[in-house]
Amino acid sequence: MTDADTNPLQALLAALPADVREQLARLSPAQLAAALAANASGDAASPATGGDTRLRPSGDLVIAGETQFKGVAVANNLGLIIFNRTPEEDELRRLSRYLGALVNRLYHLPLRGIAATLEEGKPLSMPQVYVMLAVRSNRPLVFLGQDEIAQCFDIDDRRELAANWRRHVKREYSADWARPDKAIVEVADSFDGVTYGSGGLDRGATHIAGMRSALAAELVADNAKLVLLGDPGSGKSTFVRHLAWVLARRGLDHTPAETELPGWPEAKRRLPIVLPLRELAGRIAQPDTNDSSPVFAALRAVMLRHDVQHVDDILSASLDSGAALVMFDGLDEVPADGVPGEVATRRHTLDAVREFTDMHDRSRFVLTCRTRAFDDTLRGALGWPVETLAPFTLGQVRAFVPAFYGELVRTGQMETHQVDGCIHQLVDDTIAPSPKLRDMAGSPLLLTMMALVLHSKGTLPRDRPKLYEAVLDLLLGQWDKVREGQSLSEVIGRPDWGSDRVRPLLNQLSYQAHKTASSADGRGSLPRAQLRDALIEFFTDAGLDQPWDVADRCLRYFVDRSGLVVQDGNDDYVFAHLTLQEHCAGCHMVVGTEALTRIMDHRVDDRWREPIMLGLGYIQAQRPELIEQVLDRLIENEEQPPGREAIEKTPARWQRDLILAAEIGADRDWSYLRNLNVKVAGEDGLQSRLRTGLTRLLSDADQPLSTPERVRAGFLLGDLGDPRFPVTIDAWRREAQRAFDGDDGGYFCRVDAGEYVIGSTDADPDAKDDEKPQHSVTFDTPFWIARFPITNAQWAAWVAEGGRPSRFVEDTDLNHPNQPVVGVNWHSARRFCEWLSARLECHVRLPTELEWEASARGGGSARRYPWGDDWRADRAASEENQPDRGWEWSVPVGCFPAGAAPCGALDMAGNVWEWTAGAWESYPGAKKRFGDRDRVVLRGGSWGATPTWCRCGARLWNRPVVGVDFDDFGLRVVLAPPLAAS
Repeated sequence: MTDADTNPLQALLAALPADVREQLARLSPAQLAAALAANASGDAASPATGGDTRLRPSGDLVIAGETQFKGVAVANNLGLIIFNRTPEEDELRRLSRYLGALVNRLYHLPLRGIAATLEEGKPLSMPQVYVMLAVRSNRPLVFLGQDEIAQCFDIDDRRELAANWRRHVKREYSADWARPDKAIVEVADSFDGVTYGSGGLDRGATHIAGMRSALAAELVADNAKLVLLGDPGSGKSTFVRHLAWVLARRGLDHTPAETELPGWPEAKRRLPIVLPLRELAGRIAQPDTNDSSPVFAALRAVMLRHDVQHVDDILSASLDSGAALVMFDGLDEVPADGVPGEVATRRHTLDAVREFTDMHDRSRFVLTCRTRAFDDTLRGALGWPVETLAPFTLGQVRAFVPAFYGELVRTGQMETHQVDGCIHQLVDDTIAPSPKLRDMAGSPLLLTMMALVLHSKGTLPRDRPKLYEAVLDLLLGQWDKVREGQSLSEVIGRPDWGSDRVRPLLNQLSYQAHKTASSADGRGSLPRAQLRDALIEFFTDAGLDQPWDVADRCLRYFVDRSGLVVQDGNDDYVFAHLTLQEHCAGCHMVVGTEALTRIMDHRVDDRWREPIMLGLGYIQAQRPELIEQVLDRLIENEEQPPGREAIEKTPARWQRDLILAAEIGADRDWSYLRNLNVKVAGEDGLQSRLRTGLTRLLSDADQPLSTPERVRAGFLLGDLGDPRFPVTIDAWRREAQRAFDGDDGGYFCRVDAGEYVIGSTDADPDAKDDEKPQHSVTFDTPFWIARFPITNAQWAAWVAEGGRPSRFVEDTDLNHPNQPVVGVNWHSARRFCEWLSARLECHVRLPTELEWEASARGGGSARRYPWGDDWRADRAASEENQPDRGWEWSVPVGCFPAGAAPCGALDMAGNVWEWTAGAWESYPGAKKRFGDRDRVVLRGGSWGATPTWCRCGARLWNRPVVGVDFDDFGLRVVLAPPLAAS
């Protein structure tokens, strides 16, 4: 028999969750006895579903004779963790009431504003339709030995697997079918024993790992502080709501299957508190002198709204003990510049969050924000780890759609026989075959809208603005009519009126609401009197009888029936969903003679980016000239204030305008705009001017924009056709001739003949033995090195003539046209140079190690990095700025102009390792001589390398046949005399 068999107390303690055992271990014998006495039934803990154990395994919530609390158990475990002692009866009662109210409030799927009639009768359950969210970073799922390869793939050839794993992954591990915790999204090399010995990387002890996406929940569980970014509609707030619901339910010691949350340990109890940051910003701007901390006061106010009258002790104890999980939601909904006297600035709000969380460093904190609103300044000010939500995969779509339609059936909104047809039509016939609709369905919000529109209308628009229009059509009466309710035209009393007749008014109100944006989550609040007056004026102008009565009926309809507008307090109204407020506000912006002025006035505030995009999409067929005017104004480097002389834009303003213009063109589809006779093509066309402007942006060594903005500009330039590097043979010939003619402004950078420093000294703490001793070399003739690494577009030109494709040719993360090509070995790199030499009739080859280092350092300099001796994270794509640069992998070439080498070459630190021509050998005068003709040196570091490996003198070796498996091995070329045969 075990000790647990003979000692019931020990058995009880062994069965408890780890965090509860930790708290109990701190109790005195008397406190422990009281804790056991609080367990009214006296039963020993027993395993619960999913492996959880609790002090009260079953039964209703009964607290000191109080009535049952809707059939759930007492929050004993969480209470012990919060108070570090046995909670008093009153403490338990108040804690349970807060958790219970939170559970009830967060259980329903928030569809007000996108599907009001679904909230009539039995509401939809959020836990039943929730699909786990993933982020853009990856974690190992399975290490692929021979057995695992057979389990996950339909081939067993490791070489073929490395090159084409996506074609061979089995359905149960495919991101097109499986959920994120089971789907292989990358096959990467994993190393049991990575050795950097003599400056080389011993890849002998390797095996392949199938990588999955990291889950949002596990990132929150693993990080005491975390910023979670996402695009509009990506599920940030829904994730926060669901996580809070799960933790509240678990806090009540009640864990049905609905509370399963992959990535979050079953036994980890936390007190969840969700604080909209817009609410905090208002409290900061209008402080209460009785509150020492606006954050604490805001958290208290949030908790008090959940069926409890006193929470200070619970809140303080949970923060002090580390039991709290505070979720700061929606930093982007705080205006960047604030509203004087009403709402604090975004930075001021963030500073308050940072100060508060630094004081309570035992608890956990999450902050959500739209990706574009969280710039380098805010990142630096907060200093937390940053993760970005990934779009829904097709596997997540396949999980969500049946669950959503199943809930419609359960709540009586849909017939069972309709489900299979809708699922097949939406997923298999519509989303899966269309890259554009796959992209749309990557947004959980848009996917929900697509499912609703298809169910109600039988067809699905393929464009965001049209999709929102279809949803608005549902909200404003069409679906009600189908369901035998009263349509909007019947409410107004004019059968000839449809929702289109009142849309201009709704658009205007949305615009005004978005300007004020006074609610906690960024939606604008409209006083009832203002809303009613606007309706009366509108119906009076339309000639309706008794316009005040019509206005009252219409307002009730908006609130009670359509779900488009909801009450926010006693006498204020807000739009039920921010996305639809943004869409309607955008529709108002683009009408009338002031449209261009409105857009240009608002484009400086990132809160208006989405309304601008949606409004231009809404109006493009009717007013293509407006899109052309907007793009023209954005691309022009002068501001044109109404009635005043033009003034030159600041560099940062102009560069942000260029990015916005390129995004608008991509969002609206350049080819479609061309068909609308928008002046897209031609030497003075919009695209040509944008290419010129974006090229100037990426060559500005002052770098007025943040790193993510420059990276975004690089990708947009790649989509437009990046002119900075030659792709066609004719372009290569022109660039070679420019170099020979002495033109230093082209693709090739001249490295003069002369003496150059090679290697590192003993004084360099990062130097490896194979970098020593530092010495000088002399070049008798000049040579020219490419300004950038070879790109995917350049490599593709060789592939078109019979060259070997990159292993990552189908990887969308690594295969944008102006990203450096990766996944190529040394032999392929040499053959590319041989092909290019033959076509150009001049000698193109890989640089030698000495040529590469001389180019990076410059003549007479022993600088450690191409720009100087000190590391600067804003001058290279490396591991250090990987979470912050807006893109985890390699970035478009030349995004760090301030990191240029003395010769002008870019990306010589970071982005991709670059093959050189030479074997790995010791330097003259080395203490230990070595040499291996089967090992070739790579230089420069990569997007995932530490600063140590981005130094000018750092050497990495590998075997020439290796490289196709690595997503950071690339190349750069030189125009130089041929090397002697070896």
